[in-house]
Amino acid sequence: MDSTGLLIELTRRYTEPHRRYHDLRHIADMLCKGGPLSLSDEQVMAIWYHDAIYVPGSKTNEADSAQLAVEQLTAIGWDADRVKVVEQVVLDTCGHVPSIEESKKVLDLDLSTLGGTWESYERNGRNIREEFANVGEKDWNAGRGAWLEGMISRERLFWTAWGEPLETEARANLQRDLELLRAGQ
Repeated sequence: MDSTGLLIELTRRYTEPHRRYHDLRHIADMLCKGGPLSLSDEQVMAIWYHDAIYVPGSKTNEADSAQLAVEQLTAIGWDADRVKVVEQVVLDTCGHVPSIEESKKVLDLDLSTLGGTWESYERNGRNIREEFANVGEKDWNAGRGAWLEGMISRERLFWTAWGEPLETEARANLQRDLELLRAGQ
């Protein structure tokens, strides 16, 4: 596989029929927003790989995606140190806490939709719910509630000067979502 084949393969993955939010639009959104952030090649490839393997409900999506990145980037001749950066950034998207500096921009881009308008936040939530169509409402609400509470309780959601202005709106959206969930709406 060469670089072109790699991007075609990743595009195929992001257009799998079960994807509604974690799809090619999500990657395009991150790449477009990341344009002014002077992303490194490693950060760009981490964006491409961070949801490359996406099975709704799986606890290993990020680890599986990181392993795929290691295998494919190594196969096309990337230096081991660069591959390691991509791998770590992808792994950091699991908890959205950076373990290396290179993760910060990617994590902020990944969560940036939390800080959008309520309408876009709500649409993204519906799309994620569609990805979990096989999960019953009670289990979905329990999992979603726990996720919302976990995000709200974090000291910070964003790690860069670019992401900091999104913090207030993201927290408002998360809180509103949790309140609606608790109210049964």
